[in-house]
Amino acid sequence: MNQELLYKYFKGTATIEEEKRILDWVEASEENREAFLKERMMFDVALFSNRQDAKKKTARLTPILKWGMRAAAVIIVGVCGYFMANDYLYNKLAQPQTVTVPAGQRAQITLADGTRVWLNAQSTLTYTSNFGRDERNVELDGEAYFEVAKNKDIPFYVRTEMNNVRVVGTCFNVCAYRGSKEFETTLVEGIVDIYPANNDKAITRLQKDEFFGNYDGKCKKTILPSYEYLRWKEGLYCFDDVPFSGILDKLEKYYNVKITVADPELLNYDSCTGKFREQDGIEHILRTISKDHPFEFSINEDKDSIVIYKK
Repeated sequence: MNQELLYKYFKGTATIEEEKRILDWVEASEENREAFLKERMMFDVALFSNRQDAKKKTARLTPILKWGMRAAAVIIVGVCGYFMANDYLYNKLAQPQTVTVPAGQRAQITLADGTRVWLNAQSTLTYTSNFGRDERNVELDGEAYFEVAKNKDIPFYVRTEMNNVRVVGTCFNVCAYRGSKEFETTLVEGIVDIYPANNDKAITRLQKDEFFGNYDGKCKKTILPSYEYLRWKEGLYCFDDVPFSGILDKLEKYYNVKITVADPELLNYDSCTGKFREQDGIEHILRTISKDHPFEFSINEDKDSIVIYKK
């Protein structure tokens, strides 16, 4: 099968006749199926390349991420079993593409419409392979910063477990880890509308520098005094007058560890301020905080569980 034709299909620009031709070819043999999956994988990897490299026929692995050393840690999954269902192809319903960033890592990708997305640790972004043709919908589990390419005809939606965000072209941050019962959006430029996940009636509209949070149904909206906490994009975790419990919640997500506080009184620390490099690791962060708020901690052998207790 011609690679150019396959790439047309992956981009969502193939005709119905071309899609049928691809389907027939894939179903003809197991060898064709494996070749299709291989080309699909290469195409997905190419999504991470810069826009100039994306025009080349063969994807290069080295510029996939701006943090090249982290390239191996980013998992790209293309769900390709769709082509066995004729209606799925003929109705132009595209298969989902999923980008997952492990604990302690970050990644930046550029979507087909030119939108740039930074993904924080333990985050997953899902979108369809025909993204940008008729719709611009992404699903987020975790934290991401978006610089959305302007397109007045096709709004950009970020869908999360609790709330959805609608924009046309703007810069904003969304933090919504599945199961946390928390949703946060910070608007840097432009305008965004916030919706409940289960209906299309807007809750509120954010203007520049505004912050919206939904904590298990309790919502708040305020002016953001600083963008420091958004510096996670640069590999910096910044906390400014954050409760100790809030910092621990973040560290659990960022480093994929279970933190247990043996003495509840330790959670009464009202205000913690600090700036830490992601690469320094959770042990360094806890050790630094303990200088101002005395406590000790122990880490298990697998380094996936931490117990904090009084000195």
